[in-house]
Amino acid sequence: NLSQKIADLALLLTAGRLSGQNQATIEQTCGTEPNEASILRCAQQLIITTAEFHTTNRVERNGEDRSAETSVSDASNEPYKAIVYFYLGGGLDSYNMLVPYTCSPIDVYEKYRTVRGKNDLSEGIGLPKTRLLEITTNVGDPSNHLGQPCSSFGIHENLPTIKTLYDHRQVNFIANAGLLAKSVDVSNYNDETPVQLFAHNAMTMEAAREDLADKYSGTGVGGRMSDVFSQSGIPTNTFSINGQQILLTGEAGQGPSQFILSSSGLSDFNADPSIGDMNDVIMSLNNATTPDSGFFAETWSSKLSEAMMKQEQLKTEVDNTSVTAAFPDSGIGRQLQMVSRIMQTRQARGVKRDIFYVTDGGYDTHADVDINLVENFATIDAALNAFVSEMKTLNLWDSTTVVQFSEFARTLDPNTGDGSDHGWGGIHFMLGGSVNGGKVLGSYPDDFVQSPTNPIALSRGRMIPTHPWDAMWLGTAEWFGIKTQADLNKVLPMLKNFDPSLLYAESDLFVASETATA
Repeated sequence: NLSQKIADLALLLTAGRLSGQNQATIEQTCGTEPNEASILRCAQQLIITTAEFHTTNRVERNGEDRSAETSVSDASNEPYKAIVYFYLGGGLDSYNMLVPYTCSPIDVYEKYRTVRGKNDLSEGIGLPKTRLLEITTNVGDPSNHLGQPCSSFGIHENLPTIKTLYDHRQVNFIANAGLLAKSVDVSNYNDETPVQLFAHNAMTMEAAREDLADKYSGTGVGGRMSDVFSQSGIPTNTFSINGQQILLTGEAGQGPSQFILSSSGLSDFNADPSIGDMNDVIMSLNNATTPDSGFFAETWSSKLSEAMMKQEQLKTEVDNTSVTAAFPDSGIGRQLQMVSRIMQTRQARGVKRDIFYVTDGGYDTHADVDINLVENFATIDAALNAFVSEMKTLNLWDSTTVVQFSEFARTLDPNTGDGSDHGWGGIHFMLGGSVNGGKVLGSYPDDFVQSPTNPIALSRGRMIPTHPWDAMWLGTAEWFGIKTQADLNKVLPMLKNFDPSLLYAESDLFVASETATA
């Protein structure tokens, strides 16, 4: 009979732990199916969603509906802000993104062209000035070159959106930055940088973690930010539009789990259910438990229920959004379009902080670096142009900051395939309506060649970073709302290892809120 068959299934799948209450629910639900095969399929599918299947605990339900546990948090006095972590995967040749232009007394541009392979027989992989969009090193005060060797630089010709935003003082570059545990030079970099330098997997992970001493094991800088906000009562969500990311992982029990979705949105949790109300039944099988019920079982049920409820809410809200900007039909274009749609659901989600992860690939340019960057830069420029336009339409431009990273830069000295190989220190940028921009910060090198007198040049023009990733992250975290030193030390545990002169505070990177331009 039906009861015996369900009991036999429960014995096989849960070693007899399935509670009588859950067994009765499954019998009642699946008993209306038209044939034995459908009944067994229904029962199997429901049993494997229970805590008894996933843990060795026995479960006692208290009869309460978990949906009553969800509520929209109230932090009405807190302004909404969002960070978009924009990752260029493969190791960006950033010395062809931002190039020396007008430099004195040292002609850094000629040194750049020489190290990039220009000679009597070849133009090398460096860019001629005719292919550069010239920018002033310091738009706000052109006479102050911010310690750079050049009064102007050139942005790659296929990044006109970055050029326009820079001229409007809404983009900053940080030169010769990279992953560092502490400041190093050629004499000690290998011993004092505990990471597999020049390796994609290690440098990608550690750039997202920003914790080479492993103080907060298994977490990323974005996840630790969300932990701080959650513990402070500021509702925060994190979203990856490209698979699960350690960047968004926080400490267990401290903050929210990351949402993972594709650039096309969220699919149904159960797109082909065996029965019409299957999701409701799964929720009932995982309703709240009594205090003496198993802890592991309660954890499974609460996390599953939370995920189902949040997924349903987010999908409903996102499906009802639209955009006005013409986003390009590229991978990064679709990702940024999805970011803008998710932002529109912030009030329904009741959040005041969002952190997003998006990525574009194709930057491991061991061959034909120029050809690849021409195409890649055109792609990301079009996507950023549409995103900025949409943010302005939504009145969210002042509330949004995009921070760009890549695992490492590349050798300035080209290889035989007109490409460049794995390097270290390079240039990255940030942009947003509240950015105090129009500045080339950091320390752009004025000598790219390894020699006994050059403390930061390794072989083939691999530059040792003078500034850590923390330089940009510090001011960005402060703008985002991380204010106390204790919280900053958690978000950026290597911060204390660097001289303050190498770091940029909120006042260096952002304008006061009342002067931010839309």
